[in-house]
Amino acid sequence: MLSNGSVRQVHRVSRKAALAVFLFAWTLITHGKYSASGDEPHYLMVTHSIVVDHDMDVANNYADNDGRFFGHDRLEMGLHAVPARNGHVRPIHDVGLAVALVPAYFIAQHLAQLPSNAVLSRFRMDRGLFAYSIVSVFLIAVTAIGLMLLADGLCCLTSPIAAALLVVAAGVSPPIVSHSFLVFPEALALFVTCLVVWLSLRPADKNDHALLMAILFALGVLPWAHHKYLLYVPGVLFAIAWKRWDIIRALSNRERLVAIGLFGLPQLALLVWSWNEWGTLGGALTTARLPFSANMLKAGILGLWFDRQSGLLAYAPLYWIVPACWYLARKTTWPFLVPIVLLYVPAASFTIGWWAGFSPAARYLVPLIPFFVVAIAGALRYRAIRVAALVLLVPQVFIDAVVWQHPRTLWPSADGNGALRTLGAVGRAYEATLPAVQAGGSLAVAVDVAVVALAASAALVALSRRRNST
Repeated sequence: MLSNGSVRQVHRVSRKAALAVFLFAWTLITHGKYSASGDEPHYLMVTHSIVVDHDMDVANNYADNDGRFFGHDRLEMGLHAVPARNGHVRPIHDVGLAVALVPAYFIAQHLAQLPSNAVLSRFRMDRGLFAYSIVSVFLIAVTAIGLMLLADGLCCLTSPIAAALLVVAAGVSPPIVSHSFLVFPEALALFVTCLVVWLSLRPADKNDHALLMAILFALGVLPWAHHKYLLYVPGVLFAIAWKRWDIIRALSNRERLVAIGLFGLPQLALLVWSWNEWGTLGGALTTARLPFSANMLKAGILGLWFDRQSGLLAYAPLYWIVPACWYLARKTTWPFLVPIVLLYVPAASFTIGWWAGFSPAARYLVPLIPFFVVAIAGALRYRAIRVAALVLLVPQVFIDAVVWQHPRTLWPSADGNGALRTLGAVGRAYEATLPAVQAGGSLAVAVDVAVVALAASAALVALSRRRNST
């Protein structure tokens, strides 16, 4: 049990880590990014319709050019919204994120009316872009708060300073920083995962029952942000049950019924909603067929990790050590494998594209990063892991500096990985070692890289165990 002084130190260091992440992401968006592009404005169109029209029929909102209110003038509906079974024009995107953003959007629209046109033009903004930027800051704050809780939890595995530094390293690096300010459901999923890790690792506390109920409700409503989380949340529930069975065992029968309701009823409501709106349990994207493919899985299962433009390691070399760390810390981390598999495999087989379209790299892996960080924290007791982490942090710092200075390098480009190429010959050499899975490169090359990565991980494990035994 930590003393009161130790607890205060943990909280103080965790808050500083969260503040560092917030400032990094906030200052990044002040000097360049794609504003309200891709799917973002279509999520915000639903939020706007809820706030202004008190409904989710967006036909009139596209017709009236309401995109100008959040920085995307003359936004075209395209296939982002189609008639549902009841005849209303509904977004094909799940509505949970749009609903969650209602308070932030309401405040943003009022704040956007305060500056004069002269002030806004001085900063190359209009009222719509200013409102959008406020929503982005809100999402950054949500991300930072989640990482603060993650840092708190990691202090049960390593020192407060090491936990804070590790969280800062993860928070200012892709894919967390690159999705912290975007109007995508990943920010909400990351926050919920951080809550789960916090509960799983923290010492027993008198508030654990209330915290468990809150987290179960958060998990229950998460699939409203995206149907893909319908598979993820049962896996997360398994991890909670395994890690904190003491809390569940202490619940009364009445509390267990409440817990089941908080977790299950929102998901049941989503299935009913989906059936009424689209005639399918999977939402708008499954009206023709399930959007998964075995052929896509063959490429995606390696591409999500190794692809030179859209894979995790292309922008975040820090995570090369995750397999070794996972093995070394397996007694702590193995229950988290269940939710990881239940999110990773569907994401890799997604027929629309495991690379998530015109998005920064590893979008679908964002909610899994806290689990990876737990593995690294659990293995930091090994000197070889600490040395490897410090070595990998060197290129990570350079990549983070590039994406902070040039945020547009986060997005895919026909010219290749913009962040790595900005680093010159060394960056291009690293890019060349990674397979071009998304661009149709040979999967055999990706397999070769995976084999080398596993061999390096095995060597790191052997070195760690040998040195730990001497």
